[in-house]
Order: sequence, then structure tokens, then C-alpha cells
Amino acid sequence: MTMAYHTLPSGSSRVADHQKEKSTNRYGGIDVARLALALLVVLAHCATFQAVSPAAHFLFNNGLARIIVPFFLLTTGYFFDRQMAKGLGPWLWRVGRVYVIWTLIFLPYILFLQEVTPMRLILTALFGYFHLWYLPALIGGMVVLYLARNLSDWALMALAAGLFIVGGVIQYAENALLDFSTLSNHYDLLVITRNFLFYGFPYLALGTLLHRGRLLANSRPETRQWMVAGAGLLLLAETWLAYLAFSPEGFFDLNFAAFLLTPILFVWARDLKIGNLPFDPRHLSMVIYLTHMLYLVPLRIFTGLETVQLTAVTLVLTLGLAPVWLKIARRVPILA
Repeated sequence: MTMAYHTLPSGSSRVADHQKEKSTNRYGGIDVARLALALLVVLAHCATFQAVSPAAHFLFNNGLARIIVPFFLLTTGYFFDRQMAKGLGPWLWRVGRVYVIWTLIFLPYILFLQEVTPMRLILTALFGYFHLWYLPALIGGMVVLYLARNLSDWALMALAAGLFIVGGVIQYAENALLDFSTLSNHYDLLVITRNFLFYGFPYLALGTLLHRGRLLANSRPETRQWMVAGAGLLLLAETWLAYLAFSPEGFFDLNFAAFLLTPILFVWARDLKIGNLPFDPRHLSMVIYLTHMLYLVPLRIFTGLETVQLTAVTLVLTLGLAPVWLKIARRVPILA
């Protein structure tokens, strides 16, 4: 399986492509995919598939779920050139304040539901509390992408793939060499690989290269379906091998097969013929991602709900209160 490359269109061809993109800039397929993936985040964090078996839980959480945040990052990277039209500063201000606001919203959880030490607070501030890690990875990754924006597309691809591979090798080395049972707070080690450099930037760069027509541009729609299937099988195989070889307490964020599957899946979703929905799924998907832990954490601590019940209650609260958060977002900048 290979990723096709070709030169950028020029002249009138680029203008025509730009006009075509403007006429369909809602990208209904991408919006629906992000909404579906945001719901899958809830299933992953609720450990829903533990009700089936430990293997099913591992394959879902460390396999399929490993394309969720990459898809979000890749989508942002796809619109990089458009978002940087006014420079990096306005984007950093907009997304940075969202991160600060959500960190403040989760501050009681940070102070009262986890160990409070100077090092832990520093790690939380720099790399995010639980699921909020996505925002620092996004912010730092965009800074790196901005600095690397004038590289040739081949150099940008090589840099992105190289950094992802380095991060993946470090991650698997940790799984192979460390005895996690002897380490206190071993999840703090996640910041070594799940960060803006090895994770955020590579997927953002893939999105930018897709938009510039450097990846998958020559592949036909029917071919992409086979590519999705092939990359999906690779993802399943890599996850199954990891399940057999490593402790389930290990780290599995940088999945090599996901690095292949996510851009293929993105292009497939982008080209779906889906019109505008009666609501904006972009904001709803972000609300689902950001708020579900507000309900899940106390439910997990203070109730004895089984995983399926926990999932159901978390989904009901997340979706039921989403309109409240969307209304708040009209007055307070809680959504990027």
C-alpha cells in the first residue's frame, strides 16, 4: 500500500480547485466523521468493551480509538494554510485561551482528584489534564508546522514521518523495557511521546500535505476503499501483536498503522456526498470531547456503575447538557 504524490495544480487549475472547495467548504463527511469519533471517545474512556472481554477492550481502546485524535489533528492541519492567513498569533490566542479556560473548568478535578505535587502541576499545565492533552499537542504542533511551513513538501513529509517513527520506537521501547508495576504514576511518562513533537506535528503535517494535493491525490475512490480495509487490517494486526507482547498498562498512542489509516480515512470521509446538517456538528463534537470527562470522572469515583451503565449515563449527560455548553459558547470562548 503506497501513498500517491503529485505536483500541485497551478494557474487556472488551482483557482478552479479553490472555487470548488469554497462551494463545498462545509465538508459534511468530515463533520459527520468527527461527530462519530467524538462519541467513540466516550466509549473508550468509559472502557465500554471491558464488558465484552479484556481483549475486545484492548483492541478498541488501543486500536480503533487511536485514529480519533489523529483525525481531529489532521483536520486542523488540512485547513492550516487558511487558518494562517492572518498569521500564527491570532490562532494561538484563540486556541490558547480555550485551553486555559478548560483547564480552569477542570481545576477542581486537578486539585482534589489527583496527587498534587509541584511536578504533577507542571506536567498538567504543560501537557494537559487527562483528555485535555489534545490541546497542548495541537498548539505546539501548529507552532512547529508554522516554523516548517516553507519546507518542500517532501521534506515536510520526511520530517513528520521521521518524528512519528522516533516517537513510536521510544514508546514501544518503554513497553518492552519498563516494568510498569514497579513505577508510581507511570502514566506521567506518556508526555515523552504523546506530545506536540512526536504526535501533534506529524498528524497536522499530514493534513497540510493532503490539502496541498501531495497525498492520495491520484487514488481513485474505489481504490481508497481497499486502502481503508488494508490499513484497517494492519491496525488490527499491530494492536493484536501489542496485546500479546506487552502489558495492558503500557503506552499505545503512536500506532504505526494508524499513521497510514488516518489520512486514507480522512480523504474517504472528505469526499462523501453529505450536505449540510440541521445543526453544526463541528461544535457539538468538540463539546462532547471536552465535557464528557466532567461527568465520567465523578461517576467512576462515586458510583458502582458497570461499564455499560457508566457509558449510558455518561452519554445521556454529555448529549443532554451539550445545548447548555453550546449556549455558553456564544458568550464565552470555550470552543476553538
